Amino acid sequence: MEGPGILKVLLVGGLGFIGKHVVRVLSRSDTSLTVISDPETSRKSQAFVKEFSLHVEEADVQDRNRLTEIMLKEKPDAVVHLAALTGIARCEANPELAFSVNVLGAYNVIMGCVSCNCRLVFMSSREVYGESTSRPTTEDDRTVPNNIYGLTKLLAERLVLWAAKRHDLDFTILRLTNVYGPAGDQYNVQAMIQHALASRTIQLLGGSQQMNLIYVDDVAEVIRVSLANPNASRQTFNVGSYDNVTVEDLVIRIAKTLGGSITIERKSMRTGETINFRPNLAKLQQLIQPWHPTSLDDGLQKTVDWYMRGAR
Repeated sequence: MEGPGILKVLLVGGLGFIGKHVVRVLSRSDTSLTVISDPETSRKSQAFVKEFSLHVEEADVQDRNRLTEIMLKEKPDAVVHLAALTGIARCEANPELAFSVNVLGAYNVIMGCVSCNCRLVFMSSREVYGESTSRPTTEDDRTVPNNIYGLTKLLAERLVLWAAKRHDLDFTILRLTNVYGPAGDQYNVQAMIQHALASRTIQLLGGSQQMNLIYVDDVAEVIRVSLANPNASRQTFNVGSYDNVTVEDLVIRIAKTLGGSITIERKSMRTGETINFRPNLAKLQQLIQPWHPTSLDDGLQKTVDWYMRGAR
């Protein structure tokens, strides 16, 4: 610990979409933050770094020696691993890079945690499950991913569990559903909003897929609790909301939130996409009592407002 009651946290990928929201939440708590970022993201985030007076170390998660060097120097109490090659389409198009970043990169972070004897909070994905069955998916259900992204996250999870058994690594695994909110421009909800603002059209890829969405600030809060609550130790949690919607319903809600005339362009569903996913949140509800995630309508309004202001 750095001073009485101060938790020293290292955020790997802390200048990404989720990472910046985590910085905002943790900066309001008794936490000392260090961020590891790739040089390009660091360069683009100089204003944010200055705003929060962040200490940033530049490194690629694929470079184990550099990661370990930073972690041994910083001696964090906990590491939050947020860096990943995300998106089903990106991973399907770049499988070798996906495995290198998401599996080898995770191994490098894991072994860095082992070297400095610190906790790990690892961001996984609902894509590790594949399809839900007839009931909401629990953390103990089978894991049969439909795509490269889900497979890489599952392999990384297995490495975390191996390190816990082999090296006594203390960990928390968070299986996030579809995260949305201000920024993260390449992700589905934000990409649809930007496209609609620019052209008054939204692309509907498929439509019947059942998905669960969670507002990014709620994810940041779960990460904060996972760092602070000992009941999160050596546990895996589904992290989602109570909003299970079809993609078509999501697009209709976005169009309604934007207002005015929006044309919906129907196209084919992406290859490898999960058709039906609904999370069971009972375990998360035990960790965070009560669990009141942002409603989809409120989250969409906040996100649309942010983009309409031209915020960055």
